[in-house]
Amino acid sequence: RSRLIQIDGIHSPELQQKHQTLVQEIARIPGVEAASGTSIVPASRQTLYTNVQVPGKSTPEKIGWYSVEPGFIETMRVPLLAGRSLSKQFAKDAARIDYSSLADQAALTRVQQSIAARGLNILLNQDAAQRLGFRDPALAVGKQISLPLFGEEAPIVPATIVGVTANSRFRPLREPIEPTIYYDVGQYRRMIVRYDDADPKEVMAGVEKVWRRLAPETPLRADFTDQKMADLYEADGRRGQIFAGFALLAVAIACLGLFGLAAFTAERRTKEIGLRKVFGARIRDIVRLLAWQFSKPVIVANLIAWPVAWWVMRDWLNTFDARIPLGPTPFVLAGLIALAIAIGTIAGHAIKVARANPIHALRYE
Repeated sequence: RSRLIQIDGIHSPELQQKHQTLVQEIARIPGVEAASGTSIVPASRQTLYTNVQVPGKSTPEKIGWYSVEPGFIETMRVPLLAGRSLSKQFAKDAARIDYSSLADQAALTRVQQSIAARGLNILLNQDAAQRLGFRDPALAVGKQISLPLFGEEAPIVPATIVGVTANSRFRPLREPIEPTIYYDVGQYRRMIVRYDDADPKEVMAGVEKVWRRLAPETPLRADFTDQKMADLYEADGRRGQIFAGFALLAVAIACLGLFGLAAFTAERRTKEIGLRKVFGARIRDIVRLLAWQFSKPVIVANLIAWPVAWWVMRDWLNTFDARIPLGPTPFVLAGLIALAIAIGTIAGHAIKVARANPIHALRYE
């Protein structure tokens, strides 16, 4: 989703008439690889649905659909699993209607009947192919289904599947990838622009220049797709920063408590440590003894905290359709870090007491 610019609001009658010119001019901007019209862009929550009738099935399947221009699949770099993509070389790959040229409803009906008699070529994503009964994408190519392309009251349009794409995520990560049909009926509300390693600011400036020349009366609404995606998860990022801040505060308070407890314990056990040294205990033995004493409550605390943390993290991750597996590694790593912090906090006192001359501890005994 990087190196993409999405332009909203290109569905006005003025821009629809200039659509091809607008796409061609933007595609000529230095650094731009491709541009195409679409009704869907990444980070969009919009979905339209249609009832698809498959031969041999008594009930229709409810499938999402988007109107996309030939070249959209390539612009978005969606892998093609079988068949071909939509192309301007095939008349049946598009069913655009110029509504501004129609005199009345009767004229619209005649155009719709003409398209229904001719048919339409479409693309499916992998989930849609499986929903319609094609487990192998290659088996879907060439098959025909029926679509109420212009509404339930209009003539049913026979649609031929010419290609199957991989599933591609356009909606936020919290929402599942839906079975989707791609076809070209025009009326694009957005445009997607892919650029190479050129300076993004220069590419955006080029888009603005073309827009001012071709659509001076319409405000440009263009954004970098990666920024739009980042905006979707800005709240999660803020929550993460807040949690991290409180976690650091909790660690600091815990370290202060450990430091004070280590000082108190070292003072209280000075004579015991002196006796141990008299009986042959080495410095590392005494340090290990004190470190283990303070490590036990940290280990117990981790054993209590791990199930709670796992439960909270599992519930949070379950709000996402695309999520990482929740394994033991983060919890074990957090426990080791906590243990290292605890040992590091009391290490100074432990070493100081272990190195002390036992004579000073035992001279009054």
